[in-house]
Amino acid sequence: MEKSTKVLRGNTRARLSTVRRAFRSWRRTRPFWGGVFTLGAALLLLYPPYASLEFGDIQIALRTTAGITGLVIGMVLIAAGTSFWFRPEWRIPAGVVTLVLSVVAIVTVNLGSLLTGTLSGLVGGALAIAWSPRQRPGKHGTDRASASGRAREGAKPSPVPRERPNHSRQEVPTGETVGTEGGEA
Repeated sequence: MEKSTKVLRGNTRARLSTVRRAFRSWRRTRPFWGGVFTLGAALLLLYPPYASLEFGDIQIALRTTAGITGLVIGMVLIAAGTSFWFRPEWRIPAGVVTLVLSVVAIVTVNLGSLLTGTLSGLVGGALAIAWSPRQRPGKHGTDRASASGRAREGAKPSPVPRERPNHSRQEVPTGETVGTEGGEA
């Protein structure tokens, strides 16, 4: 009996480990945390216009015209947050929509649901826009070809220009300067 229990525990741990690794690789291929913060913002913006608190016989409700705008903004933020997960190539437009609607919520949805929904939406949109897909070529982020000194095929040039030494003039050991690119000698 004890042996079969150990086998089941080991089997369960192996399956759990496999699921955890699969989720980790899925999560790393998309702006996961941008989606989490955006969905959190949507819930924070949707809840207060429709909620009411009761303290004994006293009822506190934030039912204003923010109900309709809260519903629209919340549903669009839910769509943007799920698009971060399932369509990461739409991260830039969905991130801009998230940022804009989070700022608009300050005015239209109970001060952005007391600024918590707005701040969460701003963080989620910024994380989604800042995320970029990156392929990891090797185990430690280095490619064997680039480690040996050869450049990878299809590598993009650096967006920052590098300083290059001026090789247009060379100094001759006698002290004279000789131009290598035509012109004066």
